[in-house]
Amino acid sequence: MNELRHDLLRRVRDNLCDGASHLARIALDCLSDYTEEVEAADVAALRGELLGFADELVEARPSMAAIRHLVGRWRDSVADFDGDMEALRAHARDRARLVREWANEATEATVRDAIERVGTYERLMTYSMSSTVTRVLMQLPSSVLEVVVPESRPRLEGARLATTLAEARIDVAYITEAQIGVFAEQVEAVIVGADSVLADGAFVNKVGTRLAALAAREAGVPFYVCAESFKCTDVSTSDAVLEEKAGSELNPPHLPSLRARNVYFEVTPAELITEWLSDVDLNARFRP
Repeated sequence: MNELRHDLLRRVRDNLCDGASHLARIALDCLSDYTEEVEAADVAALRGELLGFADELVEARPSMAAIRHLVGRWRDSVADFDGDMEALRAHARDRARLVREWANEATEATVRDAIERVGTYERLMTYSMSSTVTRVLMQLPSSVLEVVVPESRPRLEGARLATTLAEARIDVAYITEAQIGVFAEQVEAVIVGADSVLADGAFVNKVGTRLAALAAREAGVPFYVCAESFKCTDVSTSDAVLEEKAGSELNPPHLPSLRARNVYFEVTPAELITEWLSDVDLNARFRP
């Protein structure tokens, strides 16, 4: 059973390409799968196994508030449930489904808000791989839309997004991060997702996002952040956890005095954000 737990945890911990919304849903699926298969001597032991696994999933990706929020909703319900083992299993599986449905509704509302706000633009830039932003771009009128997509090293999430959009017959300009400043002057707006929305109005996202925000400000174009409410956290910028991965992903020269740094996430400050696009009014929350 430890092998099952490890394999399910790896689906979340080692996925460095998908955005927070998608990974949070994967985490819920892992909880459901674990509930189905885990063995326990009694209901107390089963509850302990489930809650412990939920905590591991959250800690596996500390930069992603979406996982903490959705898994936390599931965890609270399981912790408070009173019943026998089979009833607890059924409740845990059902709760994973219900939390997923709630998240889907939040995403649908966020996509609608984003389309209403950016639907008239003909040239947009995005950054990294956000499943929510991807849905927005896929639903905009492709006949009048071109999307600039930086590659997003080192995992090249941008290549996946560019492929998805191009296969949908959306015109794509695929660029390196070094060209963001050049192309920010050629688009009408920049729209990105978020892995965590911080309490002070800043947000955490894939490293390089702040460069896109700065380039947008310099070019005089709006910078939109598309984020569901379940990505909100009470953590502020000073306490945000920014994951760093193995420097070997950068294929650095092998020299004794050289250390490759591979920080995956960064904070983009509130003052660089033109407007939030969400299922709730984050603009009122951060700019009363």
